[in-house]
Amino acid sequence: MPEQPVYALGRIGYDFPTQTRRDSVKQRMGDTAEPEDPADMLAHLDENPSDAEALQWTLNLQGVPIYFLEPRGAYAAQTYELLRQFLREQLEEGVERVSVPGVISGVGRHRSGAEIPIVAPALRGMYSWTTEALVSAVAGSGDGTGAEKKSSKPTAGQREAVRGGVTNFLERVYYEIRNLGLEPRERAINFAATNAFSVEAVYEHAVRQNMELDTIDVEPSPLCPPNSDCWDVKLTFFFPERPVPSARRVYRFTVDVADVVPATIGTMRTWAIR
Repeated sequence: MPEQPVYALGRIGYDFPTQTRRDSVKQRMGDTAEPEDPADMLAHLDENPSDAEALQWTLNLQGVPIYFLEPRGAYAAQTYELLRQFLREQLEEGVERVSVPGVISGVGRHRSGAEIPIVAPALRGMYSWTTEALVSAVAGSGDGTGAEKKSSKPTAGQREAVRGGVTNFLERVYYEIRNLGLEPRERAINFAATNAFSVEAVYEHAVRQNMELDTIDVEPSPLCPPNSDCWDVKLTFFFPERPVPSARRVYRFTVDVADVVPATIGTMRTWAIR
């Protein structure tokens, strides 16, 4: 039976499978440290990195654990180190989200009694970011990066419009289309949010025509290489200054989710609709 792939977005957390486990970790931390305090826990793990395996690492969506994260294989130690890094970045640098690709490897029990799927993360596809940093990376921050590298430089107003558009797309994925990253269409849209460079190309074109985002759709791609699983991410824009009804424009890019870590394929396409 094939393994169930996952590509989920959320925030890193941790817990303890039992009260006994919590107490045993507490004894190793000392009298003044609290296991539930992330700063205390990170300080303890800096000195005792092997204790990371004693924790029940979680991926949380709006504060609710949706997956347990259990690194496995030859690079398990590096993956635990990255989980610690993500937690530290959330605590100290304001990181808002992380991406966790992987496969479902079982089911675990939370201290609350709830059964939660266990994900074996794929290290090569794990990233952390803030929305502002991701937008700055793809849309430029006024210092000669991002969209400003294009041969036809956008104006300052257009650059800010691109930044606002990409931010709007990301926020809609995070809050309006939030999902568990299990189904192929969910993994495609989650990867699109992580790989926002594809979205930046859409917005740079749309902003020049004074359009705004209307809908986000994901559907199976009719064309796909062998042994692939391709999904078209379609962003439909409208002209807010024109009377309704008026022509709208669709921008499409394709994501292949056959692998645990998806990839974009082909080039962006666009056409007008009514």
